[in-house]
Amino acid sequence: MMVLAKTPLRLPMAGGLSDLKEYANIHGGLTISATINKYIYVAVKDSATRDFELHYLNSHEKTPLADEIKHNHIREAIRMAGLSQRPLDLSIMNDMPHEGGLGSSGALSAALFSALYALKGEEASPSGVIRDSSTLEMDVLEGASGYHDHTITHLGGFRLISYNKAGFQTLPFEPASETVRKFFKRFMLFYSGFHAKTKPSLALLAENLHAVLPEMEAMKANALDLVEALHAGDVFAAGSCIQRQQDIKQKLPGYFENEFVLDTMRRARKIGVYAQIPGGKIGSFLIIFRPKGVKRKTVREHFSDLQHVPFEFVPEGSRTTSL
Repeated sequence: MMVLAKTPLRLPMAGGLSDLKEYANIHGGLTISATINKYIYVAVKDSATRDFELHYLNSHEKTPLADEIKHNHIREAIRMAGLSQRPLDLSIMNDMPHEGGLGSSGALSAALFSALYALKGEEASPSGVIRDSSTLEMDVLEGASGYHDHTITHLGGFRLISYNKAGFQTLPFEPASETVRKFFKRFMLFYSGFHAKTKPSLALLAENLHAVLPEMEAMKANALDLVEALHAGDVFAAGSCIQRQQDIKQKLPGYFENEFVLDTMRRARKIGVYAQIPGGKIGSFLIIFRPKGVKRKTVREHFSDLQHVPFEFVPEGSRTTSL
């Protein structure tokens, strides 16, 4: 039997970074984001040999011992799932470039645990997969990290989620479906090719949280402003929160601003759109929200040096199939 798990990536909107463990465990975090039809896939089956066979990105590993697996997420997920003594053939595939700021690391954790537990014949609850992903991302692999990515990508949908030391909670959030449709319609996504590591950036933020507590609170307030605007049916006021998230983020310690970021924001202002570079770093994607009167063609032409990435928002989170 082979198990295939797929977990969607996510577009952050507001509140991101307040889910950072070092902050959320003390002050509580709050994010609003949505999943999109770009996925991470994990395919796993029992190995035909006595070795673990692993395929990911452009790499191939073959080893008889789970402890010798070089890929940190795979090695530790196998150990946590209790499969270290069961040689596996496991492959990871991505719809989008890794480490781009769309939550790929968290999505990978969720997909790994979904696939491994399904292979064992265990029906893991969503909270169980999220708990194990949190442990993997923040405790086992250490380093600064947050609760957001593996939570929203595993649950899926358009959600307002709070975080603290006890876990996560999906909060009531029910804007009119037509309002959400109009809101989603204004988004565009571009790929710049700029790649950076998340953990060094978040580590710097974690070390200096004491100096930016007002900004962290402002991020959570921005998430609530977005929710309030959508409940009031004002999609353009909600869209302005996308830009406000970026503006606040650029004030934080961490690797959130360089000449590329400054130039991209200047270009966005020139045509009157709201822009956000997602992730806990300077990510490789650019989220655009089009205010009233700004056409898609105008945005594509203005950012013609970047790769336009068509996408749709999706309500489903992690899914597994046995083949």
